[in-house]
Amino acid sequence: MKHSFSLSFNFVIVFLLFHGSLSFNNLHHYCNEAARSDPNLSRDFCIASLEAISKSKEASLEELVEISTVLAMSNATNISCYISQLLKAQNLDKYYTSALQDCLELYADANSTLHDSMCALKSKDYSKANIDASAAMDSSSTCEDGFKEREGVVSPLTKENDTFFQLTAIMLAFINMLSRS
Repeated sequence: MKHSFSLSFNFVIVFLLFHGSLSFNNLHHYCNEAARSDPNLSRDFCIASLEAISKSKEASLEELVEISTVLAMSNATNISCYISQLLKAQNLDKYYTSALQDCLELYADANSTLHDSMCALKSKDYSKANIDASAAMDSSSTCEDGFKEREGVVSPLTKENDTFFQLTAIMLAFINMLSRS
């Protein structure tokens, strides 16, 4: 009896280790596929971003799409807060202030569009989810371009825009994988 319990216990441990390892490898697999499908997407960024969320290690592709969407929405909110802080600074150039306000509006719209994308995902309308995610993604480059319109103006949001772009690129790649499955 004792021997039977020991074998059963060992089987359960091996199964759990294998299952956890398989899930972890799925995350790497999906990030590898995402990076292969989009040369602008960093595989390492994908893995690091998603590994930071504990439930992503055991997530299916559908769950990874949802997690990446929530990450992008959270990031858009954080960027909006950061822009609001920048706008409180004294002695801002009128052009600089205008560019920041445009970015603030872009990220508010992006957050709303990502919410729409999440609703489309829940109803398995991958085409609409893709369109919404693509529209949100454009916010980062449009924001960055707003600072480039005037020579000598440097964007204070380059790092934030790049991060948001990567997060939405992950989301888009995962949506495209889902739509093919």
